[in-house]
Amino acid sequence: MRRRLRLVSLGALAGVTLAGCGAYPLQSLGNRSSEWINEPTVPTTLEVVTTAPTVIPVSNLQWSNDVIETQNLSDPAALLAEIFDRREGDRFIQASRLEIATALPDVAFPGLAPPTAQWVSSQLVFNDDGTISDDPSAAFGIWSAEPYTRSRSVAQMVVLRVYNDPEEAAEVAESGEASCARFADETTDQCEIIDVGGRDTWALAGPGGSTLVWFEGTYRYELYGRTFIPVSTLREMSSEMVPLAAIDSGSS
Repeated sequence: MRRRLRLVSLGALAGVTLAGCGAYPLQSLGNRSSEWINEPTVPTTLEVVTTAPTVIPVSNLQWSNDVIETQNLSDPAALLAEIFDRREGDRFIQASRLEIATALPDVAFPGLAPPTAQWVSSQLVFNDDGTISDDPSAAFGIWSAEPYTRSRSVAQMVVLRVYNDPEEAAEVAESGEASCARFADETTDQCEIIDVGGRDTWALAGPGGSTLVWFEGTYRYELYGRTFIPVSTLREMSSEMVPLAAIDSGSS
């Protein structure tokens, strides 16, 4: 009997306790739990998309031969004799940017270069009698390191050769027809005629890289890039030709 009374008393006590909590004694349970259970925080980061440049201004580059001091820029004949005196057996003679611009009026050079380029080498090409050769007349190298301090296959990225070729330039202009047979040879794997800046450009591909060929005035330009230089970069370079004499050198 006594045990039964005790159970009744406990039940009554529980009822009083719940009644003291109102009609919905459990409705704040979730609210209280959220005060002491830390919600997981998901870190958020803002992703910044960066695009590496495909070309840089050629004015960023240093010209290795611009240190050459020239006495005869105002006298082309004397200038050629001065440069020819530097010959050490090779027809390709080191010459500064201004010397080449003086010897080859209206010659142009790409205003853009591959993004890792740092240096430009420059040479005038002579015949044995001291006159400038037509085939080619000048040669330029674009390098990722100071010229000739590393292997050409590694550091010489692009080569530009300039030919004085008025007869073929006139023939191409008069015929209005472009054919791959004009420049393709046994080393050519692929050839197509493309439009670059409104002019016909021969795009040739071979085992060592790609070459773009085009005419401006009496000059024929051949821009060669090794296999690690995209053709799209060569196209950008060839579409932005500027007078050689107008280029600001990074070394000056």
